Amino acid sequence: MIRLSPSEQPVWDAFFVSVTTQLIQQANDRGPEYIAERAAEIADEMLLERRERSVERRNAPVDWVGPA
Repeated sequence: MIRLSPSEQPVWDAFFVSVTTQLIQQANDRGPEYIAERAAEIADEMLLERRERSVERRNAPVDWVGPA
């Protein structure tokens, strides 16, 4: 797992709960260990993507206009 800042923890928790809920519905034949590990992997990937986008926005030129 990745290291989280205090402000990232609630975001990761929300990703994890959302992904876990979806996995339970889609893979109910799998065990709880599989679901928890897979949900954590997906939440980590989502948070890393979010970090990358944040860094890109911070490094973008001032005149860059993007989605609000």
